[in-house]
Amino acid sequence: MVSVEGIRGLTVDECVALCNAPRKLPVNVSRFQLWKHLRDEILTRLTYGTFARIGELLNVDVPDIDFKYCSIRIRHPKGKAIFKVVDGKRKHIETVSQERNVYFDDFTRDLLIRYLEGRKKGPLVVSSRGKRLSCREAERVVDCYARSVGIQKVIGHTKNGREIRLVTCKALREAGERHTDVNGADRDATARIAGHTVRTKETYYKRGNFEEDRKIVRRHHPLMREEETTGWTGN
Repeated sequence: MVSVEGIRGLTVDECVALCNAPRKLPVNVSRFQLWKHLRDEILTRLTYGTFARIGELLNVDVPDIDFKYCSIRIRHPKGKAIFKVVDGKRKHIETVSQERNVYFDDFTRDLLIRYLEGRKKGPLVVSSRGKRLSCREAERVVDCYARSVGIQKVIGHTKNGREIRLVTCKALREAGERHTDVNGADRDATARIAGHTVRTKETYYKRGNFEEDRKIVRRHHPLMREEETTGWTGN
């Protein structure tokens, strides 16, 4: 059973700390370590900044990137299954998927240029062996840096007893969309960029809007406002 803490999403400060974590390089950093940390920072920034699913990001090839407009073409998006009742049974008819664009910031663009070093083809995110990075490896990268900055924690357990962690690729993607909504973005647009519907957003994302709810209560509740007026600190 998932604990109550399981509904808390990542805060802005936690996401920023995670995205900056790969910059903490060893003193005697090697060329390979520098490349790996650069790749890891790009991975975390794109997951947080583009709202794309980790599987979609790992399927991106270098030609899918438009550096002029800071966008990535998601050519292999997650499909939506279409079902139809046939002879009283629910039957899968087809899976519909539609390409879309996601967007990143100028700083990430500069990191990408440094990371690619002129490479024009092949997978964007690769392992140390030069192969396309797997979802499991990506999760390990995010978990490693979350632990390094002290924000990783267990927030619940599944029915099978497996740990549910606060910081995952999915949680980082959801936080990016949620934080953009809180800053005043059009919710239909962010849902379209993320590759789902507003109904999905309301069902799965809104419940994790921990940071926005906390700010609203602290800004408007009489007791919170009283603290600001009296300057009471509890000491």
